[in-house]
Amino acid sequence: MSQPSIPQISLVGSESLQGTDLRDLLRTSILGARLKLLGGAEEGTAILSAGEDEPVVIGAIDEAELNASRLVFLAGPAELNQKALSLVRQGPGAPVLIDLTRTLEDHPAARLRAPMAEAEGTRIAAPIHVIAHPAAILVATLLHRLSSAGQIRRSVITAFEPASERGMQGVQELQEQTISLLAFKPLPKAVFDEQLTFNILSHYGEEAPHSLQGIQEGIERHLATLLSAAPSVPMPNLRLLQPAVMHGHTVSMWVLFTGRPDLKALEEALALPPFDYRAAGVTQPNPAGMAAQTGIAVGAVEVDRNEARAIWLHAAADNFRLVSQNAMSAATGVFLEGSPS
Repeated sequence: MSQPSIPQISLVGSESLQGTDLRDLLRTSILGARLKLLGGAEEGTAILSAGEDEPVVIGAIDEAELNASRLVFLAGPAELNQKALSLVRQGPGAPVLIDLTRTLEDHPAARLRAPMAEAEGTRIAAPIHVIAHPAAILVATLLHRLSSAGQIRRSVITAFEPASERGMQGVQELQEQTISLLAFKPLPKAVFDEQLTFNILSHYGEEAPHSLQGIQEGIERHLATLLSAAPSVPMPNLRLLQPAVMHGHTVSMWVLFTGRPDLKALEEALALPPFDYRAAGVTQPNPAGMAAQTGIAVGAVEVDRNEARAIWLHAAADNFRLVSQNAMSAATGVFLEGSPS
């Protein structure tokens, strides 16, 4: 009996931080059996990237390879992702694009996705799937699960954005700022336009290429979309801060229920996948501990001492792994659903 053929998949931007994380997951998945790695190399050249056992060849972006693929992951810089979009044919039988970088979120054919925060069994046929911001995925998934154990009236959330969300440039600037500060040298500020090392920011500097407020507004838009399928879960009040953290999102949440919450029911709900619930006395979630880990770690639930209907909790997740997991789930759904018409 012949084995079913495995379709080709392409990964654009496979040398990026997000692309490297997705590549690690694909390596152990059937989705990676016929994986083509495409990067920003010039035509006719290739990039050698270190893999677990041997060098990995990353070829130049190629129209033929893209259109021979059943599915194309986009994990590169915006210009590379846009180039891939321009090379992919349109119409029936065209490759489905899964954008892990939110480059294409304004495209009229795009659908915002976070399978982890969607109802079980959700299948969406669309030519472009844009994976939501990891902080929005984290918060929406938590609120959905908490609402299964009690009616939420209100939530107030502080989210902490890691430097790696600004790409390798953000990671390098935080590292270089730390070295420069200890050496009493001027600090590089091309990414944040402020001192981030040994600090926490509520705003980037005026010359920064991105605005922290703009990023927060994007997270709020994604949350509104992800929570729209559950009208009983109200939109949270959200504030985004930038700490001197290299990698991983963390959130601090205050959640008010309509009545006194059942702590046992909440703990049981948070003990099921994709959560790793950590009761009091166990090492509590932190971004360093979640590096390259799947799922969401949730700290012990604590009742607010001044409001018996409210709880406090905190959670942490690897920002790249959270996006990669949801991209993989969206890809699985594409194969189950079939090509969009």
